Amino acid sequence: MKTRLALFASAVAVIAASPAFAQSADTAPATPADAFSGAHVEATFGWDHLANKSLKQAATALEDTGTSDGVTFGGALGYDFALTDHVTLGGELGVYGSSGKWDNSANLVAGTFDTQAVRAGRDLYAGARLGYALTPRTQIFAKAGYTNARFGTYGTDGSEVLYQGINANGFRLGSGVEQKLTKTTYVKLEYDYSHYGSGSFNYAGATPDASTFDLHNDRHQVLASVGLRF
Repeated sequence: MKTRLALFASAVAVIAASPAFAQSADTAPATPADAFSGAHVEATFGWDHLANKSLKQAATALEDTGTSDGVTFGGALGYDFALTDHVTLGGELGVYGSSGKWDNSANLVAGTFDTQAVRAGRDLYAGARLGYALTPRTQIFAKAGYTNARFGTYGTDGSEVLYQGINANGFRLGSGVEQKLTKTTYVKLEYDYSHYGSGSFNYAGATPDASTFDLHNDRHQVLASVGLRF
C-alpha cells in the first residue's frame, strides 16, 4: 500500500511539473533576437548639449553662436521584430523635455534688436532602430529618425524683451547598448546626435524692420533609460 501511494505521489508530481516545464520551454526565447522583440516602454534621463546659432536676416547679417548644457528627460514606446537569430528591426516614438538654455546677453549691442536667449522645449522623435543581439541579455543598436523640437526665443533691444516660440525640424542619429536585467526589464545607454534646420522667428510685429532671425541647432545627448519589454 505504501509503495502504491509513493508511486501515485510521484506520478502526480511529474504531471504537475510537466506544464511548468512546457511553459518554461515555450516562453524562453528561441534565439538571442527573440529576447529583444516585442513592445517596449521606457523612461529616459540624460545630458543635453546644444550648439546654437542665431542668424539675423538683415542687410548686414549678424550671427551669434553659443552653447548650452542641460538635463533631458522623457520617455518612449516602440516595437521590435526579430529578423534573424541575432538581428532586430523596430520603430520608436519618443517625447522629451530639456532644461537647456542659451544666454546670449554678453553679445548684445545697445539699441540693436537681437536674440537674447533660447530655451529648449519639448522634443518629439519618430524613427527606426536596427539591433544586433550579442547574447539573449545584451544587444547593441543604431537608430535614425525625425525630430521636431520647440524652442523659446527671447529678443531684446536693451529695453524691451519679446518672446516667440518656434518649431524646428531635423534628423537624429544614435547608437547604444541595451542590457536585460530580467525577462521583462532592461537598461539602456546611448549617444544621440540631432541636427535642426532653419527655424525662423520674426519680431517685426512689435519692433522695427530687420527683426527676423534664423535659428540653427546641433544637439548632442548621452542618455540612460530603464524600460519594460512585453
